[in-house]
Amino acid sequence: MEQRWAVVTGAAGGIGTAVCLQLARQGLSVLMLDMQAAPLAASAERVREAGGRAETMVLDVLDPQAPAAALARAEALGRVDVLVNLAGGSGPRPVRTIEEMEDELWDHVMALNLTSAFRFSRAFVPGMRARGYGRIINISSTLARGRKGPVTTQGARLAYSTSKAALLGFTAQLAKDEAPNGITVNAVMPSLILAEQGSRIRDRFEALSAEHKAGMLRDFPTGRAGEAHEVAAVIGFLCSDAASYVTGVGLPVDGGFL
Repeated sequence: MEQRWAVVTGAAGGIGTAVCLQLARQGLSVLMLDMQAAPLAASAERVREAGGRAETMVLDVLDPQAPAAALARAEALGRVDVLVNLAGGSGPRPVRTIEEMEDELWDHVMALNLTSAFRFSRAFVPGMRARGYGRIINISSTLARGRKGPVTTQGARLAYSTSKAALLGFTAQLAKDEAPNGITVNAVMPSLILAEQGSRIRDRFEALSAEHKAGMLRDFPTGRAGEAHEVAAVIGFLCSDAASYVTGVGLPVDGGFL
């Protein structure tokens, strides 16, 4: 049988590694994409050590040529059934008010979270449509609905929230467009997810004052932040045949926050 592959952008991060491990456990080989070569190699080795098959490709999802390059590499490996648009971010610095938001930073965050998902989906959908099967997962956020209080682990929060809300609309429409072709398109909406030590989001969280940490966790009925493997498990389900009748949703993974 032709080997089935999943393509995962942003695969070197904590959630990215957890997602690739989850998909490998479900029998998929993974093509792991990221712009950070050393962390990407380390993440791929973790997948291999767990018994999975992983290939890597260093690229920047902001590069308009990246999706075509990734598609060519993936199709040379085998049949691509899954695309996880995980790459994203909130920018390099905190922005607290709208007048602080520069055009360049706004455009950067929108491109990183929204445009990259559009471009990669545009590249991979035709092949999925031709085969009559596909799973696309976009990573939105509970911040798609906004959040009160000070800027904490997010950088350019206004741009980030806007891009993650737009991803929900993109997901809903693409799901309706491609449902007749056997392709499901869903989004997950994580809240505060703390990956392993050394991850960017955990470092930002740990740098906060005790008061800010307590204030953030107070809003979660579970009383704690989430873990990367908990998000990965939900993505794994949405990528599986068990989720064949689930499409167009934005599913919170947030411990009851929303």
